[in-house]
Amino acid sequence: MTGGDRLIVALDVPSVETAHAVVDELANVKSYKIGWRLLMAGLRARGLAALWERIAGDGKRIFVDLKVPDIGNTVADVVRDLHGDPSIRFLTLHQNMQPRDIAMARDAKGGSRWPALLAVPYVSSLDAGDFSRIAPAEAARGVTLSDWIIARTREAIDHGCDGVIASGEIIRRCREAWPRETGVLIVSPGIRPAGATRDDHKRSTTPAEAVRWGSDYVVVGRPILNTADRTAAAQAIIDEMDAALPPASP
Repeated sequence: MTGGDRLIVALDVPSVETAHAVVDELANVKSYKIGWRLLMAGLRARGLAALWERIAGDGKRIFVDLKVPDIGNTVADVVRDLHGDPSIRFLTLHQNMQPRDIAMARDAKGGSRWPALLAVPYVSSLDAGDFSRIAPAEAARGVTLSDWIIARTREAIDHGCDGVIASGEIIRRCREAWPRETGVLIVSPGIRPAGATRDDHKRSTTPAEAVRWGSDYVVVGRPILNTADRTAAAQAIIDEMDAALPPASP
């Protein structure tokens, strides 16, 4: 895949109208993430269906980032409703979903590849300093954050997840644990070009680092959304990833 195939722009904006403007501007972007902020804006003011149809109609892809939190039957119903839409490529599952519920979500796809189910073992706004509060028993036993993330990811993948949301140094560990030939996907948030502010991402990487360490896709929001020239910002990230990728085989 090229850098352009790997970039997912997060439509974390306050209104559907703003999302339309972003999509208008970013002709060089192929994938968009729709999360809770845009979903709530669409529910309040309507119009989200038209944006969804527009993105899909342009042949672009949608990442539904809701970290779906509910009982197994409800999550399975959500997956069952989404799997017939080829534009929906990714769906995040809540970090506390039980293995049996993940298996139900997997079975609800009915053999379809999409949407790929992504585990979220540890959000990018947390780092090792938060670990003892999140998992006090494991931290007291000397388990490292990296080992804990790998263990949680392994359980999720063994029960039906197709990949993992991974940021920072854990990208490398995940790719070592699941080489590309396993088919396990790594999608990385917390991407910040060199010189950009980290915002609330405690574990961030540059686009080049992420793809070199093993990410299949990177999710970028504010470094593109909050610039005067969004097209140029997106293209700079695409170009940075292309430069970091090994040359294609002849």
